[in-house]
Amino acid sequence: MQRINTTVSEDNSEVMRKYLFFILLFWTVSIAAQKDSTVVPGVKSNVEAVSQPTKTAEFPGGHRAFVNEILKNFKTAPLVKAGIMSAKVVATFIVDTEGKMVGIKIESYEHPMVKNEFLRTLKMVKTLWIPAEQNGKKIRSIMRQPLIFNLQ
Repeated sequence: MQRINTTVSEDNSEVMRKYLFFILLFWTVSIAAQKDSTVVPGVKSNVEAVSQPTKTAEFPGGHRAFVNEILKNFKTAPLVKAGIMSAKVVATFIVDTEGKMVGIKIESYEHPMVKNEFLRTLKMVKTLWIPAEQNGKKIRSIMRQPLIFNLQ
């Protein structure tokens, strides 16, 4: 009986290490993704499109808070159960002038289950962003968020 408990503890420890690795990897890659954001023109015509906002959109509490919001809802168990130990997904969304995440789309993905889980998780984020600004006026901006899922 004692031996079984030791094996279960070792298995749980290994799963926890893999999960922590996933979180660290996701957080590191996602910080770099925020720097690649581009601006989508607001209600005005495309002639007045801005290439770089004066102030980029920000998630309250910073990027780490955004990643934590995603991770608290991201379910890895069904993916592991399906034998998916690694995959990459890239999502884009617009932060509108009110700070809402709209137009959430998956730009690229390696596995449909990971794509669907990431999309579901992003749609669950209801915290309003601080919108991007150009010359003191709130504008819409496109954000790009990668996810690297790796439990190996």
